[in-house]
Amino acid sequence: MTIAEVTEATGWHKSSVHKILVTLHHHGLLDRNETTKQYSLGIALVGYGQFVMNNLNIRHQVHSLLNELSDYSGETANFSILNGKYIVVIQSVESKDNLRVTPPIGTMDPLTRKSNGKAVLASLPEEQVVNIIQQEKLPAFTKNSITTQKAFLKELEVIRKQGYATDYEEFQEGIHAVSAPVSNADGKVIGTVSIVGPASRMTKDKMHLYGNLCAKKALRITDIFRLWPISQSEADLTDHLKGAI
Repeated sequence: MTIAEVTEATGWHKSSVHKILVTLHHHGLLDRNETTKQYSLGIALVGYGQFVMNNLNIRHQVHSLLNELSDYSGETANFSILNGKYIVVIQSVESKDNLRVTPPIGTMDPLTRKSNGKAVLASLPEEQVVNIIQQEKLPAFTKNSITTQKAFLKELEVIRKQGYATDYEEFQEGIHAVSAPVSNADGKVIGTVSIVGPASRMTKDKMHLYGNLCAKKALRITDIFRLWPISQSEADLTDHLKGAI
């Protein structure tokens, strides 16, 4: 369509239409035939379409893996992503049991609080972890809370060796959780896969079983994110993952 045709079809002022078309052309969303002066859909739309398809694919695959974790354990399975100094729950499959633990989508916690945060911290240099601890402190939420820097750093060593983090009623009484780290194409931890449930059901034996299972699912999600285009920035990837909310 020409500028005149778009103006007639929309009823907008010609100068406004011209500015919009020029802007869309600049970003590749429209192409302009210099001979006929007609505008048509641009090649950049292919990229946007692929982005949407990838987003739908990631959401589907992550949700499918969470379903597998929840079905196997009978507990709630979560997927969280790193957002600055916080870990945020962006996708969840609830336990079907009447007595269940379900952190709401959007739940945001400092990295020092729960198993998902500890799974991220275990991947960071000790100097950076110490800095985070000094900022966030280590308050006692329950009698099981880790409240000293020395004990916390020792806990991170255990997490590195076993490949997953645990929470034995450290943040809230009556709740156990396990989390495994998910990495991007550069090997940087960007999120976690978790199973959370009542302490009465999630015994220590089950915790280790679920931890290893989370680690396997986390590797599968990591493989998905390794396909993320190298040209895309980390900020793009974070926004992309938030599309799962």
